[in-house]
Amino acid sequence: MRKKIMVKVLFLLFLLAPVNMLGQSTYKLVWSDEFNKPGKPDSTVWSFEDGFVRNEELQWYQPDNAFCEKGLLIIEGRKEKVRNTEYNKEGKSWKQARKYAFYTSSSLKTAGKKEFLYGRIEVRAKIPVGGGAWPAIWTLGNNMEWPSCGEIDIMEYYRIQGIPHILANAAWGTDARYHAMWNSKKIPFDYFLQKDKEWASKFHIWRMDWDEEAIRLYLDNELLNEIPLSQTTNGSLGNHQNPFKQPHYILLNLALGGVNGGEPDDKAFPMRYEIDYVRVYRKEKMIRSGELWPDNEGNHINAHGGGVLHFGNKYYWFGEHKSATTSSALVGVTCYSSTDLCNWTNEGVALSVSDDPASDIVKGCIIERPKVIYNNKTKKFVMWFHLELKDKGYAAARAAVAVSDQATGPYQFIGSFRANPGVYPFDMPQELKNKQLKLEDYKEWWTPKWYEAVNNGLFIQRDLAGGQMSRDMTLFVDEDGKAYHIYSSEENLTLHIAELNDDYLGYTGKYMRVAPAGHNEAPAIFKKDGMYWMITSGCTGWAPNEARMFSAPSIWGPWTKHPNPCTGENAKITYGGQSTYILTLQGEPNKYIFMADIWRPKNPIDARYIWLPVQFDDKGVPFLKWIDEWSPAEWIK
Repeated sequence: MRKKIMVKVLFLLFLLAPVNMLGQSTYKLVWSDEFNKPGKPDSTVWSFEDGFVRNEELQWYQPDNAFCEKGLLIIEGRKEKVRNTEYNKEGKSWKQARKYAFYTSSSLKTAGKKEFLYGRIEVRAKIPVGGGAWPAIWTLGNNMEWPSCGEIDIMEYYRIQGIPHILANAAWGTDARYHAMWNSKKIPFDYFLQKDKEWASKFHIWRMDWDEEAIRLYLDNELLNEIPLSQTTNGSLGNHQNPFKQPHYILLNLALGGVNGGEPDDKAFPMRYEIDYVRVYRKEKMIRSGELWPDNEGNHINAHGGGVLHFGNKYYWFGEHKSATTSSALVGVTCYSSTDLCNWTNEGVALSVSDDPASDIVKGCIIERPKVIYNNKTKKFVMWFHLELKDKGYAAARAAVAVSDQATGPYQFIGSFRANPGVYPFDMPQELKNKQLKLEDYKEWWTPKWYEAVNNGLFIQRDLAGGQMSRDMTLFVDEDGKAYHIYSSEENLTLHIAELNDDYLGYTGKYMRVAPAGHNEAPAIFKKDGMYWMITSGCTGWAPNEARMFSAPSIWGPWTKHPNPCTGENAKITYGGQSTYILTLQGEPNKYIFMADIWRPKNPIDARYIWLPVQFDDKGVPFLKWIDEWSPAEWIK
């Protein structure tokens, strides 16, 4: 017994070593049952199926046939007579028609106790291969009727037309009840005997590697079947969902006879299915920019153009909910929560679009770049976003505000408006305010004369009465609790920084311009050692461009332009993305994360994210460097 435990410890250390030949360095053991405690299986993990269950099998399932001894879980098939407690001589079901069962066995499952989404499930076992044997290692989802719940057969052994096979399968739902779509690999057992004539007397390792893209089933490190999840969507009875993007539970059972087991060989009894261990590994969650980023439900996070709020002991990520066909708002603003910035839980829709055609946020409007801040005075969560009215293109250029008592919402829409109507920027000289600039005098854009007019406030004067345009935006709360709305204005030519009032629901009337006629959008800001840093983007529609960076000793400037903060390959296109937010890590001085979006205008829901740590050179100037994968927890260390 001691020797077996030591072997297992050494094996685990090998699996979890930082570098190994199996390429498992990113996998972490999250749960296992080594079956080292003699007696009944752990009831906190395993429960039992009872009686006749499925497939017209011959065995009566009962807990007594499963027990642990010498570090093994034994599932024993026995030839014995048991009364069928569901017997009904008039019953039409095969389960009721049999007065007795003449065989017994066990089926264990982790349903409701241990369920897993993605990762690696590994089972070391020695299977019985005598006549009638039908051992299996498999998983099921629990939220729908079979097969729409999804079934993964990591291992099955049974006879096909009398010939023993080992199978590696997956099944999902169709439009017909109890009718499955299968992806099945059936390997004649003789294939394994040709490799090793003693195969049946030895333990073997069955493994499933499961991620958001595929299910891969292995036997002794040999890939038996690969099942792309792009092909496993349920039919109408399964609501066209993918059952392999939800948690599954594990089943271990020894069936006898039935539709696939074949005629039992009485000489093979008692029949022993021996399981050495069940281990579940999960890839250590890392930030991998540009890749699909699954949430707790296995779906790519749908929070684009977003921002992150830290409150209590959690981070809350808010962003635009995108569909596959349009960037218009069909759902609203979504919210996700996390404690480690890698694993995100879908908290649902924080702000829903309206069904009221008279509402500014009616379904089909454009909601972009939502940001949420918390007001310590009012104890309210305040959301600002860029709003364009339905069917008006980008003409409205409004700021919009919503409020909630809870971080996750629901948020109540307050209204939308242009910024600071009737108010000039506080930093605009009086002589420029007195200029009578008229748009009709500057019909030819992008000329030196036109640039001078923009710099002097051409669009400020045009929009003075109704308020200034507000498009790509962010929010910033300073150390003194003052909050600022920073947005692209004046036809996206000039950034504005506008001070918010004490409840964060409107403006004080104090605002300034940054880089007039500089054509900046997508502002993202942070503060380090008393210096304000802002990263922006040029205006090239959905196409990526070279990032810009500015700094100032005060929020009110003066703002100085710096070279592109991105370094390395693809720096001139900001690694294919566009800035949206810079997150300051809670409790971690001088730790900031640059957030950007890789837009996919032809399939908006597939837009990806770039999250990179902000680094600093020896002069304290921020820069960005592409990292394939990284962990905030390791970075903090």
